[in-house]
Amino acid sequence: MIDTYPRRTERPPVPRPKRQLNPLIRKYIGGSDPAQAEARGLGELRPVEPAARRQGMPVLGDGQVYVMKYASQYHTAWCQVVADKWDHAPRGLLVTMLADVGARTRCKECDRPLNAAGASSAPGRHMQPRPTQEAQPHEIVIPLNVIAVAHGIAFLAAGPEYRELFKETAVEPATPLSVGGRRDGMVKRLDAGGDEPLVVVQLDPRANFQDGPYQLRMRRPLLRSATKPYAVESVEPAPQA
Repeated sequence: MIDTYPRRTERPPVPRPKRQLNPLIRKYIGGSDPAQAEARGLGELRPVEPAARRQGMPVLGDGQVYVMKYASQYHTAWCQVVADKWDHAPRGLLVTMLADVGARTRCKECDRPLNAAGASSAPGRHMQPRPTQEAQPHEIVIPLNVIAVAHGIAFLAAGPEYRELFKETAVEPATPLSVGGRRDGMVKRLDAGGDEPLVVVQLDPRANFQDGPYQLRMRRPLLRSATKPYAVESVEPAPQA
């Protein structure tokens, strides 16, 4: 018997059109950001505590420079680049030792620090006004005593005369408990509800907490968290007399 039915011929598969990935998805599956990769090649960044702070703004000490996390330059003065970084992203402005800048190059703008035409050579030029008319002192330091340490939490108490001041003070993210230039914990909150206002600190599990007198330094708040006239700059052991 002869097969009279037409045979079915196989057709080659039709290639599927390539989809264009969303740019945000392509950013993550295509590898790291080129700026980040370039920064890693410049050497490990080792931030340190600045020699001082002037109402929250870092002031360099001997052998210290300003750096930004993904930048290829370091800065030896409060130049226009540093000032712009502080204005728009202050937490991205770091301090490190000149010996640790790696392959980063010196910023040429640092040859023209902001010290002319009415500008200050110090960071104070970019200070933020306080929400009230009362002038704020350049530095407020409050003595603290350890009253309890339990489960990685330290409770430091101030005198009752500082209760109202605590009510006007904010705790910003990444506020450190600094011991000898080392970050041994993070300030989590202030409690002004009792007779003695409290500073609550989450301790670093690797740190050996030192019992003794401490002190709290205050400054003006950063622009993005200026809900109160003051902010905690850091908590640190009180200098021994």
